[in-house]
Amino acid sequence: MSTDKKQEIIKINAREATGSLFYSIISGVITPFEAIKYFPKNVEDISLKIAWHALLHYDADEEIRIKNPDYAQEQIIYMELLAKILSQGKALPQNMLEDYEKLYIDTVMPKRYDFWGTIKSLFRFIN
Repeated sequence: MSTDKKQEIIKINAREATGSLFYSIISGVITPFEAIKYFPKNVEDISLKIAWHALLHYDADEEIRIKNPDYAQEQIIYMELLAKILSQGKALPQNMLEDYEKLYIDTVMPKRYDFWGTIKSLFRFIN
């Protein structure tokens, strides 16, 4: 199997896991803070960057959701949309990708810091 095919399978699996994670948040099985620990690591994918960013916002905005039910509903709808698409292993729609890239392309993704994770983080400074 080619390296590109392996990377695509890794992305699809990570998207599916993220979709399930988001459904767990929405249903109250886990908190957004807990979900941060379980978010897929070391996967470079713009759809996952969007999901990571949404998860961090959802976690940070708990007080706002309590005070503003309309805002809470908007966030839940957005999380459900992400969960629905990602749980199927699909990339997010092009319009979402383009809007995100304009604003947040430099979002730092979670990394696993085992031996290979450390080596990869060192090489990012060389580029």
